[in-house]
Amino acid sequence: MKRTSLDRNLAKQNPERVFESPFEIVSETLFTKGEKLGTLNRWRQAILDDDAMRTCGVTPERAQVLGQIEEAKRHLSNANPP
Repeated sequence: MKRTSLDRNLAKQNPERVFESPFEIVSETLFTKGEKLGTLNRWRQAILDDDAMRTCGVTPERAQVLGQIEEAKRHLSNANPP
């Protein structure tokens, strides 16, 4: 489903609250490529910071999301510019 509105600040600062997966960020038409990469990096850092606070390491679910983030970033980096 194509999104017609987006709280850009919330989406950038708390992507896990707005997007169901990192791949949704890749296809988001209301973000520039730079915003997408920045948002993916912020999501990655939030997971790492949160898990470091618990000192128990990354859970399997979060490890899967981290893998999806890296895959999404590769996709954006390899995409041809418009």
